[in-house]
Amino acid sequence: MNRKMLMNLAVSGFVLGVATGCSGVGKIADAPSRAAGTPAVAAKSADKAREALEVGKPGKAVALAEAAVAASPRDAGYRALLGQAYLGDGRFASASTALAEAMELGAGDSNTILARALAEIAQGRNGEAVTLLTRHRDAVPASDLGLALALAGDSEGSLYVLGQAARAEGADARTRQNLALALALSGRWAQARIVASQDLSLAKLEGRMAEWSKLAEQPNAQVRVASLIGTSAQPDAGMPVRLALGNFADTQMAAAEPAGDAPSRLASADPAPVAAYVPPPPALADAGGSIRSVELPMPERTADGVVPVTELPRPAPAAEVILADTTPYRRAPRVGGEGHIRPAQKQALELATVMVPKAMGFDAQKPDGWAVQLGAYDSLAIAKEKWSTLKRRNGVLGSFPASSHAATVKGRTFYRLTVNGLASRADAARLCNQLKAQGQACFIRAMGGSESIQWAAKADPMRLASR
Repeated sequence: MNRKMLMNLAVSGFVLGVATGCSGVGKIADAPSRAAGTPAVAAKSADKAREALEVGKPGKAVALAEAAVAASPRDAGYRALLGQAYLGDGRFASASTALAEAMELGAGDSNTILARALAEIAQGRNGEAVTLLTRHRDAVPASDLGLALALAGDSEGSLYVLGQAARAEGADARTRQNLALALALSGRWAQARIVASQDLSLAKLEGRMAEWSKLAEQPNAQVRVASLIGTSAQPDAGMPVRLALGNFADTQMAAAEPAGDAPSRLASADPAPVAAYVPPPPALADAGGSIRSVELPMPERTADGVVPVTELPRPAPAAEVILADTTPYRRAPRVGGEGHIRPAQKQALELATVMVPKAMGFDAQKPDGWAVQLGAYDSLAIAKEKWSTLKRRNGVLGSFPASSHAATVKGRTFYRLTVNGLASRADAARLCNQLKAQGQACFIRAMGGSESIQWAAKADPMRLASR
């Protein structure tokens, strides 16, 4: 399948960059092998494997790529090609193994990284996929990187990358379509439709949105990835053991040169059997200097016989023993100011005793006081979902009631998400500054009492840690 045809049929950048096996992998596989084997056989098998991938026969490509790896086991390009073939055949576990080994051998092109990320996502390992993509973000085009992050569940990172790429000068239709798909996968269907309509007719737009809806509703990760790259998931027992990278050691022991003219002696391959097992003698502990010895004088012999020794030399006296001071322990004098409440403790105490109790009395029927606005969204459902996410990230927010109400700006309706019940502007500014210090965008606004609250969430009971 050629690239021009794929450009017309593509749903995403992965169809162009991964499923065909056309770009970076081919360049790596064409490099000469640096390992032992039969490079000519490997190159011939690899060329046929690439041809099979081009015509949409991944099963045949798998057999040919396995032959190439067996003939030249330490060639990074052939292992990357094998991983691409496994991925195209819907064998995600084998693809992950082969692509990881290819990267271990030095393959670092964007197709290999993307293919491995897809294989990890298909197996439900989204965290590993995000880590891989983040580590190699400079090597992967922004259009493909953003959509891969969306498939791995990192919607915020995905929209940031694709938003920057779509606004860049010279952004193409593929980048905009990937942004639209990422918006759809994050539940922002209205924005997805607007972005997708820039490059599609109305008839094609409806079909595209229907395809994306099926993709977003698919709970099975393997089926989702398989449908995205145009294949079906297959039973996979793993990559053949004979092709594992560990089976091909890169280091060989050199034979020792015989000394002089003396013939070298080799150990017998079959040593004579031992009649009975004899355990080694027990190892004796080295006493070292722990035993003190006393030298005794030899007895003196006289004409009358042996004179017994009546006095023995005494050992040297032990060193002076230093006794601990028996003076009772006295506490060090208190430093001036010690024991006072620290600023952080003061803020927490004020939050628990002043701001939160006032916020607990917020009346959604007559909203008044000051509020901290966290964002404005296209639908009420998105605002609710965003509140759940922000509350999990920041424990302080859960102690305040939240609400959402519609506001029309320049003919477009938005749903504001606010934290309510703050009695004064100073309280609202204090909370907003605390959120900004933690990376959350916000601003303060006054509730006039006339807002029509569509949705409100009560504050969670606040728990104070014991001292």
